[in-house]
Amino acid sequence: MIAFLSGTEGSAQVRNVRKDARLSRQDSIVVTTTPPDTANAKRRGDIETTINYKAKDSMRYDAINQVMHLYGDAHIDYGEIALDAAYIQIDWKTNILTAEGQLDTAGVLQDKPLFKNGAETYQAERMTYNYKTKKGRVIGAVTTQGEGYIHAETIKRDSLGSIYGRHARYTTCDLEHPHFYIKATKMKVIPGDRVVAGPFHLVFADVPTPIGLPFGFFPSPRKRGSGFIIPTFGESAQQGFYLREGGFYWAMNDYMDMRITGDIFSLGGYGLRLQSTYTKRYKFNGNFSISHTFIKANDDIDLGRTTSPVYNYSSDSRDIWISWSHQPITRPGKGQFSASVNAGSQFYNQRNSTSAQNALSPAFNSTVSYRKSSPNSPINYAVTISQSQTTRNQYNAEGELVPVQQMSFTLPDFSFGVASQSPLEWFGTTLTGRWIEGIRIGYNLNARQYVSNNISGGSSLGYPFSNARGRDTVVAINGSNLSQIFRNARLSINHDVPITLGTISLFKFFKLTPGVSYSESWFTKKYTYRSIPGSNMLAVDTTTGLHRAYQYQGGISLTTNLYGIAQIKGKKIEAIRHTLTPNISYSFRPDFGRPEYGFYQRVQRDSLGNTQLLSRFQGLEGNVPGPGLTSAISFSVSNNVEMKVKTDSAGVFKKVSLIDAFNFSGSYNMAADSFRLSNINVNLATKLFNNVGVTLTGTFDPYQYINGVRRDIYLFEQGGFKLAKLMNLTFNTGFEFNQQARKQQAESGAAAPTNLPSLQRAQTAADYVDFNIPWTLSVDLTSNFTRDVLRDKLMNNATSAGINGSVTLTDKWAVNYTTSYDFKNKMLSYTNIGITRDLHCWQMSIDWVPFGVLQRYSININAKSSLLRDLRIRRSNSATGRPFG
Repeated sequence: MIAFLSGTEGSAQVRNVRKDARLSRQDSIVVTTTPPDTANAKRRGDIETTINYKAKDSMRYDAINQVMHLYGDAHIDYGEIALDAAYIQIDWKTNILTAEGQLDTAGVLQDKPLFKNGAETYQAERMTYNYKTKKGRVIGAVTTQGEGYIHAETIKRDSLGSIYGRHARYTTCDLEHPHFYIKATKMKVIPGDRVVAGPFHLVFADVPTPIGLPFGFFPSPRKRGSGFIIPTFGESAQQGFYLREGGFYWAMNDYMDMRITGDIFSLGGYGLRLQSTYTKRYKFNGNFSISHTFIKANDDIDLGRTTSPVYNYSSDSRDIWISWSHQPITRPGKGQFSASVNAGSQFYNQRNSTSAQNALSPAFNSTVSYRKSSPNSPINYAVTISQSQTTRNQYNAEGELVPVQQMSFTLPDFSFGVASQSPLEWFGTTLTGRWIEGIRIGYNLNARQYVSNNISGGSSLGYPFSNARGRDTVVAINGSNLSQIFRNARLSINHDVPITLGTISLFKFFKLTPGVSYSESWFTKKYTYRSIPGSNMLAVDTTTGLHRAYQYQGGISLTTNLYGIAQIKGKKIEAIRHTLTPNISYSFRPDFGRPEYGFYQRVQRDSLGNTQLLSRFQGLEGNVPGPGLTSAISFSVSNNVEMKVKTDSAGVFKKVSLIDAFNFSGSYNMAADSFRLSNINVNLATKLFNNVGVTLTGTFDPYQYINGVRRDIYLFEQGGFKLAKLMNLTFNTGFEFNQQARKQQAESGAAAPTNLPSLQRAQTAADYVDFNIPWTLSVDLTSNFTRDVLRDKLMNNATSAGINGSVTLTDKWAVNYTTSYDFKNKMLSYTNIGITRDLHCWQMSIDWVPFGVLQRYSININAKSSLLRDLRIRRSNSATGRPFG
């Protein structure tokens, strides 16, 4: 018995077919277009769940052979399985699904079978699948496994879900005819785990390469998976040919991983590296690495004209470097532990770093801290341990200038603070907004011990020593020098009591703000100076114990806002408003250089009888009050000009800033012996045509210069209207030609396709370029002028213009550029050109610095997929002849 259904869309007709055919109970199914509620359904025969099927053209059921034929856009749903094809056949006896495509009039196969099983996808010319045994056979198949695609002449699937392919191609290119692939005679795929290939070789643009291996292993985990890391190959003038960054990646669990890699150098030596990243949701995340390299002594290494000991390989070189970054997730009321550590051997980065920034950086800093504050308590505290290392030059015993490593430590830095509170709160008084409630008192404490291997000889303390006596010395950090280093340590405890007295409104338009402050520092050392007869040098006696230095000051300020509005009532402009904010203040501080305070000592400076004040805490950590009485009046004026502009006929207005800021400030110290009026500082910031930003900063001196010497004579005393003379000026302007593109680029937030598991963090091989942005171009100009007081002329110190932007030449080619021109030296400074080519599943980038000391180039071609991140072609070189990167 054969039944025909044409254009079946519902389920009633299908049920009738089943009834007329008198299907046995063993082979019965329920066919619906909408899955029924199977919560209480019993399992029948070999069918575990409801099978839904439909066809656009027709369905034909052979009741005698129990075979269903579906024609035209046929579709089947069976649990996690979905099948689409031009033709599908269901054999209820053998439990086999058969699907095929259909040839069009041009002989091209259309509507190829598309099989989905959970996250797996297969597309082929013809396929069969047994839904009972879950085995299948696919002819001319393409299947997806994570980010990869497998093309094969024949694919078989076993009951465990493993896939076997013959004459297979593995690629991450999603085209039907991929740009590249790994071609293997045999291939096995364990979904969500790995892809294993037999003898294989790489094929690019249908051209086989000589790169081949007897077997291949490509992890394809649902989660992060462990696996081997392929090393990179290169050549260095220092180390010869090398294999670098080869090893093993271990995904320990969902919270931590580990990367163990090594390097091998043809000129002798090796490198070892251990890296780990970790994370704990809602608590913290971080990464840690430790590296060790050994470079064997080789006098035949020729690095050109350099004689730097950095590249001296006459003896074996061992270097180590430690990096650690730990970032907490902020949670109210919880303590936060954080760390940023970068420390190691003096020449590690110069000899081993592949980063230009690290190789050229002379200083590195490390910090480990713990801090805690509570939203319900005014108390907060923090403990910090920090370290810094800097490379500097020092004369050795033979009088040669050699680089040494200066290291300093803060062990520890402790701070404790109490937020400002009103004294009324201490007695439980309810705050109602009265003026007296504006009086608030706080407290801050900071204690720190500074330790350094730079042993001071006195020159940094301001002592009049000779060069031989005053030279600082950097000693090596080892057991024999530790006592000397810690004797050189400086300890201080600083107290600060901020006091605010509130703000008083005067006549509704003025605001009067008084202020008082007190601070105090405790030291464990105090110096006493005495002259050495017959010389210009000093002897220094050190007194140990607890010594204190304190200071206090007070002041008051008065400010208001003045507004001026010009009504214009034009077609576009409604009004212009000028805002003027004057401020005048008075501050007083005693002369803490007087002998009764004991903070300073007056000593003889030379044999002519000239004297100077030296701090008795010179060079120690802490806050030492400055000498001299202060009774000063400070003044400042801020200006802002805005325009109200009509935007449409509906009367909608917007504000346009004409002058963002035009400010000037200065002070007059009534207690000073001379030069009571300070320099006048002026700055202007505006934006012309709403696009061109302009910034001007200058300093004016109100005093006269005679033969290049500043005199305590005001400039206006010469006559005329000369009140002050411009001493220095800085001018900066910039223009963005395509602001909309820059805005689109910023808002897109486009990032490079990540090649990393969720925990692993590193830089991607090539920069990502947004090809949807046609072009960007920005220009900036900076100029600096300083007055030559001898010639009384304003001289140009430096003027430079910079250009940077990008151009998308086609939908595949893009160019980024950055350059600047130094007008004073008439030369191009740092210039960088980057070219990017989108190769669909690959990306090529060229980075070129054509001029200067950093002249170099780098060419990189890499697969975008994270699975094949080690498939890359890289060629680089630098001006020194050594590979860069």
